[in-house]
Amino acid sequence: MKRISTLVAALVALASAPACDLINGPSELERQIAAEQEVIKAYSAAIPDVDALKQGFLDAWKSANELKDLKAYKDALQTKVVPGLTRYAEAMRDMPAGKGELADIHKGLVDAVEKARAAFASYADGVSEENFEAGYKDVLAAMEEVAAARATYIGKLEKHYARFRVDLVQGK
Repeated sequence: MKRISTLVAALVALASAPACDLINGPSELERQIAAEQEVIKAYSAAIPDVDALKQGFLDAWKSANELKDLKAYKDALQTKVVPGLTRYAEAMRDMPAGKGELADIHKGLVDAVEKARAAFASYADGVSEENFEAGYKDVLAAMEEVAAARATYIGKLEKHYARFRVDLVQGK
């Protein structure tokens, strides 16, 4: 009888040991969440620098739009606006978005910014009195696509961050 009770006690101890490890150790889901939080942290750390480049582009575009002389306007587009948008697009593309869902969410906005950069570059190269308005409409349409892509990006980003227990804090 003593052998049976000792055997039962040993079996109970062996059977409950792995359960304790499961309770005490992080689950696979917790490891995935922690890993994605690290990706989000690196991604978030890059945002202020990228936003500063975006603001630089917007400031250059605003200044160019205030010019009255077409030659000066074209020069500003070619030397300030397009290079500023190019720097912003490159910084967006180079953000550390990982390889998963965050990268897919990010890609939609990057693609829209790249398309706007191409529209600005084409417009800057060929702007003239004859095509000023039509070309500007193309640039505005591309920027509207960026705004729509950004709205989609923010919506998806909020859901992604929430799933990985991160609060999305937006600036002004």
